[in-house]
Amino acid sequence: MAMPDSDEDIITNPDFSGDPESIADWTQRQDFPRCALGAHVNIRGFEGVVVQIIGRSLKIVSKDGVKQRFNGDRLKTLFAPRDLNPPKPQPRLMPKKKPAPEPEPEPERVYIAKPDFTAPVRAIRVYASQPDFPQCAYGKHVEIPGYAGVVIEIVKDSLKIQAESGGVRRFNGRVLKKLYGSAA
Repeated sequence: MAMPDSDEDIITNPDFSGDPESIADWTQRQDFPRCALGAHVNIRGFEGVVVQIIGRSLKIVSKDGVKQRFNGDRLKTLFAPRDLNPPKPQPRLMPKKKPAPEPEPEPERVYIAKPDFTAPVRAIRVYASQPDFPQCAYGKHVEIPGYAGVVIEIVKDSLKIQAESGGVRRFNGRVLKKLYGSAA
């Protein structure tokens, strides 16, 4: 029997002689589904001869004349042998994190335990207008409207000012500079 060479080729006289072969034997071949044309096959109980290949589909006719089409790619998926060495899953790559910036070293905290309240009191604007404010105010007896005392500690931009009565208040250096630094 001559084998058809194209999708238009149809086997008009199918040969049902012999036992049908499992479609699994055909799906393993490199040229499947084309190689199955004219073969007497069994697809899960449906027996027939492959009479035409249309694209990637097989048209099969049973001895009773029942015609059925099967998708070749699906047959290959269902019946081709499983790969016993499946590829190992690739580890999921996490995006590289930027290293956290190193924390700024804590400024050295110098604390005046015994402030000198005998020094003359000067307005905070005298110091706030200087370029090295708030450091230039350290240890000075200052007056901020409504409060007077000695700058006993500077932490970052905050000034701790102790009043002669013993009370301590904290003032933000940036705010003081903004409020009182522009006055000449």
